[in-house]
Amino acid sequence: MKISRMLAAGELIPLRRGLYLSDRSVEPLALASALYGPSYVSFESALAWHGLIPERVEEVVCATLKRPVRFENPVGRYCYRHVPSRVFAIGIERVENSLVPWLLASPTKALCDSVALDASIRSQKDVHAWLDGMRIEEVPMLDQEQLAACAASYGRPAVRHLARYFQKNPITP
Repeated sequence: MKISRMLAAGELIPLRRGLYLSDRSVEPLALASALYGPSYVSFESALAWHGLIPERVEEVVCATLKRPVRFENPVGRYCYRHVPSRVFAIGIERVENSLVPWLLASPTKALCDSVALDASIRSQKDVHAWLDGMRIEEVPMLDQEQLAACAASYGRPAVRHLARYFQKNPITP
């Protein structure tokens, strides 16, 4: 009854069944793992967080070990995409700049996750076109160990093409 009263009074925000938010200042990205876990923020959301893409991302896109799912609540829209367990832990960073700590893919891991699920990438030329299409102009120094680990663990040609692309076109500081 108390929760019903607090919801009616606007003191609580419903996120999903059994999960509510009382503090509106929480970063929407920080709620992702609480909504559906285990998960971490990746794909376009992580690329935008790291400043790799200029566009604002309307939906928080995350990687999970579970089945893909979408949630929409008053805070925002959340999309969870499945990644294999063998790559899940590679390149994950803990972010603690909000009230709730959360997990975020590194720039290298976010690139790997993004290309891994893109069926259109069949060569290094496609990787270059994909980077142009995403408007990724300045790529930060990539972690070569993470890139190699993702290429080996994902088992997807697109990630191997990404790794080879950056081997042939190294980023200099």
